[in-house]
Amino acid sequence: MDFNTAVQFHGHVCPGLSIGYRVATLAANHFKDRSKDEELVAIVENRSCAVDAIQAINGCTCGKGNLIFKDHGKHVYTYFKRGDNKALRISLKPDALPTDEKHTELFAKLRAGTASPEEAKEFRASHDAKSQRILEMPEEELFWVREVETEPPEKAIIYPTLVCSKCGEGFMEPMGRVKNGKIVCIPCFEAKDE
Repeated sequence: MDFNTAVQFHGHVCPGLSIGYRVATLAANHFKDRSKDEELVAIVENRSCAVDAIQAINGCTCGKGNLIFKDHGKHVYTYFKRGDNKALRISLKPDALPTDEKHTELFAKLRAGTASPEEAKEFRASHDAKSQRILEMPEEELFWVREVETEPPEKAIIYPTLVCSKCGEGFMEPMGRVKNGKIVCIPCFEAKDE
């Protein structure tokens, strides 16, 4: 799997995708294969573009139950094979990517829709250059990589479907709640009664 595989999955080139690609290839080289089912597991600690590269390159996905998301806001990725309590923990070094005020300023303008065509072009060039730099950096400058012990989670479980007594939609049994004596889904449980 090459970088274009990740780009096609994600939709564009960006620094986050480049970070994820480097993480994913590091893990692929360590474990020597791509997950066909749920034998290789990735625990990701952020919801950045990097996670798309991990799905595309390593075959770790929410649907298969071998992509576990923890919303810690950290570029930290832990991989392991089921049946083995030794894991590979990869974390982006905090000083690996220096802050670029101009890039940040242009990104804010682009997001707000106030960037001129010239500023949009400048941002894209800067974004592409930053992405390329990440792809070319030596691994030891970019990441801390270490082996850690971990307790593997259970394999994905397929639960029975229940029907919400309020909205009529199906949901997984362990996600049900009781409201006014009736089984409901979480959104209906949290909704203010009318």
